[in-house]
Amino acid sequence: MYILNRQFEMRKALPVLVWTLTTIASVAHVAHADSPKPKETPTETVSLNLSKLEITYRIDGSQGPDVAIEGKLHVASQALLSSDGTPIGFTLHTNVSDAFAVSLDGATSYVAVGASEGIPAECQPTACSPPFWKLTFRLLPVNSALQSSLLFDETLKTQYATDGTLSKVCVVGQDGCDIDGGIP
Repeated sequence: MYILNRQFEMRKALPVLVWTLTTIASVAHVAHADSPKPKETPTETVSLNLSKLEITYRIDGSQGPDVAIEGKLHVASQALLSSDGTPIGFTLHTNVSDAFAVSLDGATSYVAVGASEGIPAECQPTACSPPFWKLTFRLLPVNSALQSSLLFDETLKTQYATDGTLSKVCVVGQDGCDIDGGIP
């Protein structure tokens, strides 16, 4: 009989428990976030001719040969906007196509592949449109299984419009794009 009474009490308590938990859950969802999620702008894409002499390095950090690089650099830029339309974050995705390199002595040819995501120049204490982005690319030797791949870094100089769209970009070290001067 004691077991039967206990089951009866549990059946009576179950609807009260469900009602209590539902009330608590509905009250907890009234909280609001401090700020809305940033809006993404459309992605802008730009293709640049890449043609320059470059110093390479190996994965272990030791210096590699100087090479002449040719190819196409593809850049995709996107800004994150606050609720009032102010740019508060930037992303830059890059890759190369039809890119190759030859050591200056002509002994080794390479194919350029893959790029790291852009790492922006730091802006402190507030968000800003990054004036420079650092990229790292990999060079794979052609027809040589015994040689390791090489790495090289590129710096892009960028200018953004007030709405966060990429207005100009160039590869530092190429004609018309130096760090001290303006973007062509």
